[in-house]
Amino acid sequence: MKLLNKENIMKNQVNTIEQFKVLAYLKQQFNLDEVSLYLLDRFTIKLIDKNNNVGYFKYNSKTKLVDFYENNIKNKEMER
Repeated sequence: MKLLNKENIMKNQVNTIEQFKVLAYLKQQFNLDEVSLYLLDRFTIKLIDKNNNVGYFKYNSKTKLVDFYENNIKNKEMER
C-alpha cells in the first residue's frame, strides 16, 4: 500500500491505467485536500477522509466504471 502525496495526485502519478482512471474519478467527486489516498492494487485506491471513514474505489474493467465499496473486495469476488 502506497500513500499518494499532493504532488503524486496533481501529476497523476500512479502505477496503472486503472488507478489513473480511479484517480480521475476521485478528482471530479471529492476535494482531495481533505482526504488521504492509498494505492492498494492495480485496480483499487483506498480513500480515508478527515473523520477516518474509509472507502475503496475500484475500476471495473467490464463496465468501464469506478465502483465504490465500504470494504476491500478481492478481484475474484468482484467478478461474480
